[in-house]
Amino acid sequence: MNGFESHSIEHTSPSSLNMFAAAPCAWVAKYLFGHKFKFSHAARAGVLAEDAVVNILANGWTQEKATEEAIKSYNKACAFGASDSDLKRGDAITGMIENAVTELKQYGQPEFEGQLIGTGKQKKIELVCNGDGWRLPVIGFLDLDYPKHGLTVDLKTTMRLPSEMSDEHKRQGAIYKAAKGNHQVKFLYVSGKSFKWHDIENHLPILAEVKVLLNRQEKFLAAGDRDFLKSIVPVNSGSYYWSDDSELRKSIYGI
Repeated sequence: MNGFESHSIEHTSPSSLNMFAAAPCAWVAKYLFGHKFKFSHAARAGVLAEDAVVNILANGWTQEKATEEAIKSYNKACAFGASDSDLKRGDAITGMIENAVTELKQYGQPEFEGQLIGTGKQKKIELVCNGDGWRLPVIGFLDLDYPKHGLTVDLKTTMRLPSEMSDEHKRQGAIYKAAKGNHQVKFLYVSGKSFKWHDIENHLPILAEVKVLLNRQEKFLAAGDRDFLKSIVPVNSGSYYWSDDSELRKSIYGI
């Protein structure tokens, strides 16, 4: 029995991989103990903006209506305890939606099918990784798929446009690229003021890194039961995963 099997892990995902790479302590808390992390205002703003874009492009909503609904939902969530940065993010939602729609409308209506996620039906992709004595499916869900253009787009909302893709997004993009074959995989970053495209030019070296990461994860999991792993995993209290959940971290790890 390999490490994944010993902990009843039947598949992984880009988000799981990235959490393990950035903060194994958060990964143990979520995937081995089932602790749920708070939904940050930053994540909420992103989801609401992305849902609004899908409603405009695929569900026949006017941009005015979709934007109004997104802002209303965000303001309701921020009614208590929102920081100045949270409020600024809310102010940027209108521009995020506008910039995304302006860039994406050139491709026409995206294609949705499969599992219902939020307001759209995202396409599920699956890639099987063969490691050192183990096999594990890696699954993900596509934001926007344009088969007629041979293009898959992942939409990212941000307050500051990145000059290059993060390692986390590169892993996600490489997995999508491998699963989509000859499709081009591009990431569209939108802020309240502008936009920027990034794409994966050579996904193979990144996939090799993903395999290394999963091999290390499997060996970690094979070392013992979840209580033992919790007792030895390094605790990165400065990780953004704990930014809204410091009390949860202390309750699990004591620091």
